[in-house]
Amino acid sequence: MSPVLDCSRLPIRLSRTDAAFVAELKARAELFNRELFNSGLPLAKVEFLPSAAVRQLGSVRTNRERSAFVMRIARLLDGPAGDRPVGGSRFNLRDEVLVHELVHVEQFISAPDEAPHGPWFLERMRLIGARPRACPTVQLEVRGKWLYRCPAGHEVTRLRRYGRRRVSCRRCDPQAYNPRHRLRLVGEITSAGGAE
Repeated sequence: MSPVLDCSRLPIRLSRTDAAFVAELKARAELFNRELFNSGLPLAKVEFLPSAAVRQLGSVRTNRERSAFVMRIARLLDGPAGDRPVGGSRFNLRDEVLVHELVHVEQFISAPDEAPHGPWFLERMRLIGARPRACPTVQLEVRGKWLYRCPAGHEVTRLRRYGRRRVSCRRCDPQAYNPRHRLRLVGEITSAGGAE
């Protein structure tokens, strides 16, 4: 049996922009900890990391003992996308995601047996003044980089190429792979919006 690698001790090198983003997240988290959580969160035990994700804007994980936490916030929230207002919330999108993840940290400690987005979580988000939904209704402009088309003309964009894997159109046959509806790569989407 191979030994288990403890990733918590590996040094993570951040770029200058990522380091500035993480510093801003830490400062905002400390402010929210004082104002919203009565300084009750163990932020010294939370490691903040930027994430390259574009669909999941934030996440938080903990160990079994709930003595350490890793919070990832999407890099795309560092900039104009993060400054967008969120309907039904007193926070902008960046702060909404951060508060959402901080409530999860509180939940890991105070109500570990509750469902991640269950009644306890929803009520806590309402009390704070944040939207109690798990994901924002704000639609960010995240377009796929690769364009695929099926024989019927349906188009699919993807952030990553399928590679050698053969895939078929889910609109034409949602059940399983069907070679008659195979998606073919049209090309890479350029900044002008067309495929090359």
